[in-house]
Amino acid sequence: MRIATATFIVALLSITLPAAGAQAAPAEVNVRIEGRTETLFEGPILTEGHNVRASSDTKAPAAGRRCNGLNNGQNPTPGPTPTAASVDAMSIVGEDFDGLWYPEPFEDYFIKRWGPDTQNEGNGEFWGLLVNNVFTDVGGCQYELDAGDEVLWVYDAFKGKPLLALFPADYTGGARPLTAVAELNHPFDVEVDAYEDDDESTPPASPQRTGANPFEGAEVAQVETNAKGFEKVNVDDPDTVVTGADGQASVTFDEPGWYRLKATRIGSGGKEDVIRSNRLDVCVPESLATDCPPLAEDQVRTPPPIEAEEPEPEEPEAGKPEIGTGGPGSAAKSAAAGASPMADPGQVHLRLPRVDRSRVARGLVKVSWRVLDAGAGLEGWTISSKTLGRKGASYVTRARGKSGTSALLRLPPGAVYRLRITITDALGRCSTAAIGKVQVPA
Repeated sequence: MRIATATFIVALLSITLPAAGAQAAPAEVNVRIEGRTETLFEGPILTEGHNVRASSDTKAPAAGRRCNGLNNGQNPTPGPTPTAASVDAMSIVGEDFDGLWYPEPFEDYFIKRWGPDTQNEGNGEFWGLLVNNVFTDVGGCQYELDAGDEVLWVYDAFKGKPLLALFPADYTGGARPLTAVAELNHPFDVEVDAYEDDDESTPPASPQRTGANPFEGAEVAQVETNAKGFEKVNVDDPDTVVTGADGQASVTFDEPGWYRLKATRIGSGGKEDVIRSNRLDVCVPESLATDCPPLAEDQVRTPPPIEAEEPEPEEPEAGKPEIGTGGPGSAAKSAAAGASPMADPGQVHLRLPRVDRSRVARGLVKVSWRVLDAGAGLEGWTISSKTLGRKGASYVTRARGKSGTSALLRLPPGAVYRLRITITDALGRCSTAAIGKVQVPA
């Protein structure tokens, strides 16, 4: 049995810090947050290491705390981390987190809350972090993820409860499947395995069946998903099945459609005495020749961009360049020429955006502009950045919106970025113009 400090053991290493400008591309990882009685989030997301800020951390810089694997010198280059990825995941469902910040030698958050579920110190119920079914030996801002890793936060993690995993019975290895296909009115076999309370020193393997054993007595039931996206295993459903000594059970679906399954077990006290399993989404088509439309939660999701700020009043400035929708390059041409509004009333014209770098030391840059002529109507805008000096770098969206005339961008430290804005009008015409370069100190 572990004690709560297992969430936050620190390996004291001395590692050379990266040169300024070193960046890591976003990675696809699977995030699962198993709360007190519900699953708060589950599914693949695209994420990267970035600053985060706990809800009660009033001493944190405005840009938040660093959470990109460089914390405490754990890694030579920045990358995605379990805490940053989970902050992204919770932002997708409109939730946040709380934690205690520990400076050197930790430089990490001790997580107290994800979404609605706060630790209960009196009952010894704390949040624990696993990556690929193994408890991590460092905090969630120090641990650096690889593409395909599975991040799992567990409420009340340190009671030695079995960690369940749900698979189609014919699964033989590789990445854990998110979905499966079953035949209408035919038994569909599933298997529940349990991972033991693995030691932190065990190197994490890929999230598969290795290191697990069949689990008898697991209750496999359908999942109820609320409007927020939280998932609750409905073990009171009469169609719930229980696994045998081989860890297997059969489910029969008598109507076509998607079915969501998870495995758990209710103990003698009426509470779950296991760590509930991953979700398996099963498609039951009318015939096996029918395609199954994908579910959004099984597709890669991205966190929402930073919300655009409220527009600030601004008086027109004579002779200032503008951009407008139209043919390719029209925005750049009009900006370069500094021309007055074009005659075509169908085009959207913006005053060329200006950049406020007053908060760049904290990783924040404000971009503002003014709509001169709405033309056919402004459908939306996107501001993106490209890291200069990094081979193969591409533009990354930093903010988007349908209205407003300013946006606050969060840019990772230690790099120079080129910013650009793309506007789209109601007719679907797009135009892109450069905003300028911004250097964010490390």
